[in-house]
Amino acid sequence: MNPLAKTILLAATTALLTPPALAQSEFASCLQNIRAEAQRQGVTAAIADNAFRGLTPDQKVVDLDSRQPEFTLTYGRYMANAITADRIAKGQQRMAQHRSLLDAIQGEYGVPPQYIMAFWGVETNYGSFMGDFQVVRSVATLACMTKRRDFFSNETVQALRILALNHMTREQMRGSWAGAMGNMQFMPSTFMKWGVDRDGNGRIDLWHSLPDAFASAGNFLRGIGWRPGLPASEEVVLPPNFPLDQADSSIDKPVRAWAAMGVKKAGSAALPNVEEPASIILPAGWRGPAFILYPNFKAVMNWNRSTLYALSVAVLAQQIAGGPPVMQAPPGDDEPLSRDTVIDMQTRLARLTLYTDEIDGLLGPKTRSAVRLYQKRIGLPADGHPTPEFVRRLQAAR
Repeated sequence: MNPLAKTILLAATTALLTPPALAQSEFASCLQNIRAEAQRQGVTAAIADNAFRGLTPDQKVVDLDSRQPEFTLTYGRYMANAITADRIAKGQQRMAQHRSLLDAIQGEYGVPPQYIMAFWGVETNYGSFMGDFQVVRSVATLACMTKRRDFFSNETVQALRILALNHMTREQMRGSWAGAMGNMQFMPSTFMKWGVDRDGNGRIDLWHSLPDAFASAGNFLRGIGWRPGLPASEEVVLPPNFPLDQADSSIDKPVRAWAAMGVKKAGSAALPNVEEPASIILPAGWRGPAFILYPNFKAVMNWNRSTLYALSVAVLAQQIAGGPPVMQAPPGDDEPLSRDTVIDMQTRLARLTLYTDEIDGLLGPKTRSAVRLYQKRIGLPADGHPTPEFVRRLQAAR
């Protein structure tokens, strides 16, 4: 091989081998920092060394973390996926099967059985799929190979503490690609703070012990704000003259104030005559269902920050308990918006000085507020929900 060819081959080989080598070196250095913090929190060197021995980053976890889905699910599609006849039936069967345990947990933590069942159903389909990623490897990868280093470094430390507490190996501790574990998909930090050894065997086992899993869920919900009394949410019917700009999760009014405005439960029953603060939302726009969100909805949101997730838990719990399904169907033409469409929409709204936040392609509260302002400008119902007609009119604007 001539010198030039050797040089080219060496350069190509170096380009292929250097990044992984550097990545592994950085990964090892990151693990040492986590190991030091774990020891400060009482994890022995032997536990940390056993957990980290031969550990390599999981590229699949990196790929899943960085993947940006082009489409977001609409309310209708999300709820159809989360709430099925089979899931409702299984929830009712499981609730009957474990009724005495669930009643005891309600007595201790104030969380009704149907909500424990709903979380269980949404999180792992009643334990049928809890994830098969090595949790330590997943959270260490996310700590050392992504931008969320602080959060996942702590999750890795807490995972090591769980190994020490429960005498587990890293191979035994399995969960989702992001590190959520067991029947209720607790992150390691949630496990350490809220986990309960309900069966009294000296270990907190969220994988195999339903008493531990259910009690831990009840303890966690109470800790993040659940209060006995009202449900998390209910479907409501708005009066014809309802000001749609008031249908926003950031606007709280006493429940009786919403009632005075003419808001009723679906089916025309009156709202509770209470002073508790509540919000109204229209997750599919004014043509779809409306919901009143009681204070316990915020507790559900503290479990998972997605509004649609929280609604799915609340609606599933209602139906597991024998309540009615959502009466108002979502509009049939409600299609998901691609990230590129949302970016284009944000850009156009910014040019109109209606949107001043980051152009990120995410349909968050500030984007919906800008949508609402433009809807008012062009005479559409100001519900903050960008319909296909709204997108077309915004794109046609000069």
